[in-house]
Amino acid sequence: MKCSLNLPRKLLSRAKPQTIDVEIYDQKYSIVLKTPLPETEIRKLAEEVDSRMRDIAVQANTPDSLKVAILTALHLAQEYKELREKCDQKTLKWSQALEQVLGK
Repeated sequence: MKCSLNLPRKLLSRAKPQTIDVEIYDQKYSIVLKTPLPETEIRKLAEEVDSRMRDIAVQANTPDSLKVAILTALHLAQEYKELREKCDQKTLKWSQALEQVLGK
């Protein structure tokens, strides 16, 4: 059994598209949302990406926005992978415990 971090397609297709303007690493982006996420959540995510990019730019000692974006993406991908693995491990433990309780 795997963790499901994706929203169901039906839920995504029901959401009305809306456009939100955000600024990340001194660049403005208009994001068309087709998810039910509130605008405040999208803005928080944009702020988090901006903060991460700025931290990585300092650590990498480079103003190159493409390099910073790629390094940030790699860091976020690593975090996602680690969280996914933890989630999968916990799901497996819960499944095993449930099977043991149910006598399967």
